[in-house]
Amino acid sequence: MDQKLFQVVKDDHIPPKIMEMLERLDIDAQRLLADHYDENSSYYRRVQPENIAHTFGVDPVKYPLLYYYTDLNALKAIVQSRSFLIGRYTNMNDKNEKKYAYNLFKNVLHESGATSDELNVFNNDIDTPTFDYYIMSLTHNKNSQALSKYGDIAIQFKTQDIQDHLAAKITPSYFYKKLNPGDGLVYPLRVLYNHKEQLNYINTIMHAWLIAFRNRERDLPDMLQIRSEVLKALALYSQCFKNPILYQEEEIRFVVVKVITQDNTVMPDLYFHGKPKIVLPIEPNMIDTIIVSHNLENQINDISQMLRSFGFNNTQVKLTDLPY
Repeated sequence: MDQKLFQVVKDDHIPPKIMEMLERLDIDAQRLLADHYDENSSYYRRVQPENIAHTFGVDPVKYPLLYYYTDLNALKAIVQSRSFLIGRYTNMNDKNEKKYAYNLFKNVLHESGATSDELNVFNNDIDTPTFDYYIMSLTHNKNSQALSKYGDIAIQFKTQDIQDHLAAKITPSYFYKKLNPGDGLVYPLRVLYNHKEQLNYINTIMHAWLIAFRNRERDLPDMLQIRSEVLKALALYSQCFKNPILYQEEEIRFVVVKVITQDNTVMPDLYFHGKPKIVLPIEPNMIDTIIVSHNLENQINDISQMLRSFGFNNTQVKLTDLPY
């Protein structure tokens, strides 16, 4: 038996039948099982949701202000309705966003020696939803040329305000005990664009999925648990990874994760043009500044008047710092 695994189980009074099962695992699976319990192992550090959240989570103290780029019509709709519609991950501007991450995962699995049959099983695994999630895409850059393609306006939000209002709406007070279908969690994430760093996070856990699958008949409960936790980690990484070519977006995103029903039914707040949405209630004190491009420089007074007409009396309208 792998010595590291032996050190894990030697004092746990493991029944002989279980010991025999563990000894039937190949040496890689034995080491993987030991790493599964070792908080300092490369596998544990990369697969645990708490560690992923700590790595990619956004501190509101470090990033107190975030900006959403849009056009004038959308701004008017937001302040008039006092609501911001957050789209499901399947309806992002980049239609290939999730595909990029999962293609990356499958490429790593292929390079680890997975057969076509094993890749098909992995495809089936990732096609089974673990939860439903919605993404609000923002940036900390108030003068982003890359994001100006979405419109001539940047709405300034306080990071903590978004967190507080979404959590009050989505997350029940008993969340630490149980989450029912429709309940959810809210968290801000920093997007990672660097391909080499992306591989650094997933190489170990993709190899773990393959080892667990190949040893499933020798220790089904443990290997199923490892496969399950790998899939949950990949779902989180897929929320953080984007194509490196988009690095200039400097995206920070709020993710709303909602529990789905047993039959995989999603539970959005509403459907807008046939697409599921979560509603973030907007109060006037949540938007204290609007930044406009030079294209709207002559409309600053009109925009200010429009904001006041909908009760956003203290919202300032400023011209971008960009020179053109």
